[in-house]
Amino acid sequence: MSRLPAPEATVPDRFPPAERKAAALVLGAAFMLLADTSIVNVAIPSLQRDLGASVPDVQLVVAGYVVAYAVMLITSGRLGDLYGRRRMFMIGAVSFTLASLACGLAQGPGELIAARVWQGLSASVLYPQVIATLHLTIAAERRGRAFALLGAVVSCATIAGPMIAGLLIAADVGGLRWRPIFLINIPVGVVLITLAPRMVPAHKGLRLRLDYAGSCTVVLLLVALLVPLTVGRDQDWPLWGWLLLLCVPVLLAVFLRLESVLERRGRFPLLRPGLWSDPAFRLALSLYLVYFSAVVPFFLYFSITVQYGLGYGALATAAAMAPYAVGSTAASLRSARIVARFGAPRTILAGCLLCAAGSAVMIATVAGNRSGRHFGWIMAPTMVFTGLGLGLVLGPLLNFVLARVRADDSGAVSGALSTAQQIGSSLGVAVIGLAFFRGFHGELTSLDYPALRTDMMLGLVVIVTAFALASALVWLIARRSRADGGGGPAA
Repeated sequence: MSRLPAPEATVPDRFPPAERKAAALVLGAAFMLLADTSIVNVAIPSLQRDLGASVPDVQLVVAGYVVAYAVMLITSGRLGDLYGRRRMFMIGAVSFTLASLACGLAQGPGELIAARVWQGLSASVLYPQVIATLHLTIAAERRGRAFALLGAVVSCATIAGPMIAGLLIAADVGGLRWRPIFLINIPVGVVLITLAPRMVPAHKGLRLRLDYAGSCTVVLLLVALLVPLTVGRDQDWPLWGWLLLLCVPVLLAVFLRLESVLERRGRFPLLRPGLWSDPAFRLALSLYLVYFSAVVPFFLYFSITVQYGLGYGALATAAAMAPYAVGSTAASLRSARIVARFGAPRTILAGCLLCAAGSAVMIATVAGNRSGRHFGWIMAPTMVFTGLGLGLVLGPLLNFVLARVRADDSGAVSGALSTAQQIGSSLGVAVIGLAFFRGFHGELTSLDYPALRTDMMLGLVVIVTAFALASALVWLIARRSRADGGGGPAA
């Protein structure tokens, strides 16, 4: 990866019309995809009641989307490099819209699970094109602001998904109960499909073939890793899960070998081995794994605590999590200016440290609230504070990593980073779950607030540790950047 000069400490200019339209469209697509990741969680009771879905069925409805979304991100990012961003954006948007229709019309658990897997695969085609389009379409001096807006979208979508689901289910539009949470994607998808030919630039693809062997190997690798991490705990860690995990290092070695052979033969591998040989790129992937292992699990286990321990409903739970999103969105929108003044490494490091400090204060806050009364209000200040840290990381981090990536690698690298984020999230859910559910077997409804309060504090200890480790990785990346003499963002 070639070195770029350090960004000047100036405030980004306004987006010109072409950039503004492209950014607005792909950010709208990102909001739909990210909200759909969590939107189904609120509908679980309705799904069980209307479709007769069992607990394993519901787990597959959730896990099917997550795993299918993660396993194809790298391949889909490379497809964007090869065949053009607009084409792959259109394919992903059409497929996601049809999959959402299939989800909304499902008549049984099996149909819904299959439709959710289809939906996740479609999202994996669409999301890397969002990141790559922002990277390639927005001028360098405004790119930081574009990724700051993406960070704000991520923050809002995290909370908006459960709130939208809660409102739609409560309204019972047309007597359809849970179905509108999927059908609402259809008009959004139609808008994306209609406007994409005019608003998403048609970047020329590379005149090369897809690395089919590498693509198949990386899909198998991610399935072997993510399926046990996603459903293993709920299945009481079965033998097949451990066998799949044992296959991961073997498949990784095979994948790296395949990529190396292809590059030596002058062909185009899925991820160039040159990327893997860059220590800063490896550190950046590690940072994604570690940092996001602390973010997503917090929302999951916080939701379990307030819903099962305190009896919060769907809307009340989303409202209790909203301060986190408020802090994150506010910081994301200001992050481009902060980066322009202090630089990306310092900004991201400050964000990681704020997250660690805020999560540590959460432990003390939970410890001091023995009764659970006014839990949402009492947690709000610490959640806003931690959210500010998240906002200083979300937008700058992606631009920080992509700043020195070659244009013909941007799709594959975007997919790799998004995959690392998904693996980190799944790994965090599994690891924090060991602390949260230590020795527990049975139904969540049997847990009360005192037990969940202790579990929440133990989970937060793991989260603080992950944020502290992420801070150390940012420091190492910044140090390597200074050693290389680039002075700019390192990846």
